[in-house]
Amino acid sequence: MKTLKKVFLTVLIFVSFTGWDGESGKEVAAERFLGKGDYLGDYWPTSGWRTCRPEEVGMSSEKLIKVYKYAAHPKINTQGIAVIRKGYIVGEGYFDDFTMNSRHESFSVAKSFASALIGIAIGKGLIKGVDELIAKYYPQWQTPETPETKKRMTIEDLLTMRSGLQWNEDDYYKDRSQNDVYIMIDSAKDYIQYVLNKPIIHEPGTHWYYSSGDSMLLSGVIEKSTGLTANEFGRKYLFEPLGLSEVIWLADPAGHTITAWGIQGTLREFAKFGYLYLRKGSWEDKQVVPRNWIEKSGQPVSEEVIKYGYQWWRLPALKNYETSRIPPDILIAWGIFTQQIFILPTEDLLIVRLGNDPDPYNDEWREIEFLTLVQDALIN
Repeated sequence: MKTLKKVFLTVLIFVSFTGWDGESGKEVAAERFLGKGDYLGDYWPTSGWRTCRPEEVGMSSEKLIKVYKYAAHPKINTQGIAVIRKGYIVGEGYFDDFTMNSRHESFSVAKSFASALIGIAIGKGLIKGVDELIAKYYPQWQTPETPETKKRMTIEDLLTMRSGLQWNEDDYYKDRSQNDVYIMIDSAKDYIQYVLNKPIIHEPGTHWYYSSGDSMLLSGVIEKSTGLTANEFGRKYLFEPLGLSEVIWLADPAGHTITAWGIQGTLREFAKFGYLYLRKGSWEDKQVVPRNWIEKSGQPVSEEVIKYGYQWWRLPALKNYETSRIPPDILIAWGIFTQQIFILPTEDLLIVRLGNDPDPYNDEWREIEFLTLVQDALIN
């Protein structure tokens, strides 16, 4: 009888700490998600991340299991997830064939990296400020034939996606032939030139709409102001200080770094970038990104456009944010197929989620619901 009770107890514990994927019949060990070890004080994860038991940094293991189970739902298509509190990984999980060492495409998360490089270049005096005119960096726009509206466009207009250039990215999932991203990839040898050739349909700074074209023009600004490609400049002043030497950043056929997407990194590498912003741009003994740039990046574009900053998303971008408990200072780097870096300074939290959802309109992944579960796991 005692043996039977032991078996029953073992099964009960195992079931309570595991998730079950009913569609594929795969059993997922949720207990492995939880961090192990002690909290050993502050450190910088340059050479690698430390893990610790959730309770060591004021989080509940039991409630973090709910976070894991939410992310592990088969309809959500999570490939990797990590919860980091006070610099320690307290929860980390991978799914299907994805592992800690797997490289994942950033998609538009790269836009936030590009924003950081603009901030670094300004901090070094290589760019005077966000009010600089784009035409300064592109001789193609310095001719008499160039519309005056193009000549009035600033770096800030690009950062906030208000260039006024004609751009269609809304039909990304519907009609490839009408989507500028697909057209650019399929037909353009020089992505920057493709964007420069687009007609301007609004006064710069007056209309917001999502445009990877605006982000791509930042690549040329970085090249012309620093004498290096965005990849080269980023590798020297961003990747190397953080210990991200293995990160890959793709270029277009003309050799321009694709600042709209194209970074390939592991979940833990993306987490380092998020941690840099969580620590206000500071890393070890250096101010890698100017602190005031970090703060400015999280400010809304305007009173009308409160969901976006300098190539970063803000709380109002999340559905049903009005009734949530999510702190308003949250910053989100966001790529298609739900690649997301959530930075919550108020709670000293960093969450990275990598996914591969074939349905971009899948409502199963609800950011507010997920983040609330993480908040519920906070003890102090």
